[in-house]
Amino acid sequence: MPLTAVEELKPQLKEPFPNVPRYWKDPKTGLLVPKYELENIQWREKLLRSAESDLILQRDLLAACKESLLFWINTFCFTYHQFDVDPETGERTEAIQPHNPFISWEIQDELFNAFEHCLKVGEDILIDKCRDMGASWACINFNHHVWLFRPDSQLLEMSRTQDYVDQTGNMKALFQKHDYLNAWLPDWMVPPGIMLGGKYRTKMHMFNILNGSCIDGESTTEHAASGDRRLIGLLDEFAKVEYGQLMRSATRDACYIRIINSTPAGAGTEYSRWKHDGTIKVFVLPFEQHPEKGKGRYISKKEDGSYEIRSPWFDIEAKVRSPQELAREVLRQDIESGAVFFNIASIDKHRALFAREPRSRHHIHFKAGIANDQINGIFRSKDLAKVVIKKGSKGPLKVWTQLVMGRPDQSKTYIFGIDIGKGQGASNSVISIKCKETGEKIAEWCDANTPPYDMARITIALAIWCGGRPPRKLPFLKWENNGPGWDFGRIVVKQFKYPYFYRKVKPGQIVDKKVQSYGFHTSPQSKFELLSMYDRILAHGGYVNHSKEALEEAKYYIHYNNGGVGPAFLVEESASARKTHGDRVMADALTLEDSDIPKGKRKEPEAPEKSWGARYNKAMKEKKAAKTKKWRKPFRF
Repeated sequence: MPLTAVEELKPQLKEPFPNVPRYWKDPKTGLLVPKYELENIQWREKLLRSAESDLILQRDLLAACKESLLFWINTFCFTYHQFDVDPETGERTEAIQPHNPFISWEIQDELFNAFEHCLKVGEDILIDKCRDMGASWACINFNHHVWLFRPDSQLLEMSRTQDYVDQTGNMKALFQKHDYLNAWLPDWMVPPGIMLGGKYRTKMHMFNILNGSCIDGESTTEHAASGDRRLIGLLDEFAKVEYGQLMRSATRDACYIRIINSTPAGAGTEYSRWKHDGTIKVFVLPFEQHPEKGKGRYISKKEDGSYEIRSPWFDIEAKVRSPQELAREVLRQDIESGAVFFNIASIDKHRALFAREPRSRHHIHFKAGIANDQINGIFRSKDLAKVVIKKGSKGPLKVWTQLVMGRPDQSKTYIFGIDIGKGQGASNSVISIKCKETGEKIAEWCDANTPPYDMARITIALAIWCGGRPPRKLPFLKWENNGPGWDFGRIVVKQFKYPYFYRKVKPGQIVDKKVQSYGFHTSPQSKFELLSMYDRILAHGGYVNHSKEALEEAKYYIHYNNGGVGPAFLVEESASARKTHGDRVMADALTLEDSDIPKGKRKEPEAPEKSWGARYNKAMKEKKAAKTKKWRKPFRF
């Protein structure tokens, strides 16, 4: 029997877990290594004592370590941690001994194999991890192994500050991990002069005099790695660096392979973009693969019908951590871990209920040869014959409503929310069309390569096609006037003289008046209020948005450090650059407040003679006249 769509998305957990063999056979050397901790320590002690005065055994062990990274780690390396997790209860306990032999887990073995494969083929790798998965130690161990056993290797390790690269006594610093490894390795394996303060171990530098390999450290500034040439570049905690975009670009030419290691810090980071853009190999280290945190793991179904993996440890953490902290440190969620603006649960629920593929897609424009000075007369006469609209699978106009004779229902009122981009391919110009009576988004026009002056013509053509109920038979236009929107508005209002658009209300008078300025001017405060209203409407109802892309964009709206609100991918852009950006979220939000739409007066058709309606209207008219006549009866002296 075939699986349903939900069952196909249900995660599968490999059992038994954790699956730790008592003895592990190294596939490269054929040597057996005990994996149980006490037996591993005893085996290490016996091996080191035997090799202490046996030069032949030393050479054999060095050869085995050079051949096999995993043999070297599980035989000679140590790691450091301050607390453990009780595998039965999931509670954290203080570590009895902070210094522990590095006995790699199954998922860590896969990571080390991935490192070696990437170095062999020249491929970058990004680690998508939660906390306490040993990722930083794995990166350092891999680089240390290359430094020890691969001659003339130049390696570069970077973190966001110098203190996180090399600071005495700080076990979080990268080079202190290297010092720690060297301290536990036998003397016959360690190059001379590389202990802290030695001739070949200086600030952010470690040189192997025996084979010419070195590791250098650097903080991640905008000029980091400039002009450098390295075999491996480690970018640690990359989600938190200030110049992520510049670092990504600079290290591409500086390093043969790059290892990107970080926990998420919001959707606006270069780490998040890199992880999701499909240009890099991504290795996932989830909490459920931790031998202690994942013990007793199980699959739970959430309210929205999706599934999540939990464990006794996770259940405890979910109670004591905030949702944002849980998303960042445990669940590896880029969006939820940042300062998101919209309620993600509301967006996901709205998407599940209403999002769908459009009924049709179209291209729309004026016929060839229509000059700008003709456009005013065309929309005044509602001359639809001057507008070309044809179906196309890649048309920029998506339509979700049922068209009536090729147009939206002409008994309804429509509002256009318009956000203008520069039209240079970097961001979309968007027209969102909402029906006032139903609160439904019926259509969306979106393109990144249409400049503001062409957008003005497209908008008028779309307005003529969309139409609406009498007496205006045209939609109401509301656009963001910042950046390119100013030029768009000037053409629509001054040149085309379109009559039906948003004007700013000037407060502070007894009767608020609409001033002559046109378009919706967004300040940080007005934008915050507009988007807050959108957030409330998504949560409580009143608007139906069918666009999957628009709802997905809303999930990536964040609070900027300067107090503004906008798309996460503009977090590194200047304030002026953000103003030239157009997107679906603002276009949708501009349609929500429709009280600005003027109420048109129209003469209702009279009821047919001798019908019930005609007789009723006549009776009411006579009754009203009789009352007026009686009240006005003259006084007789």
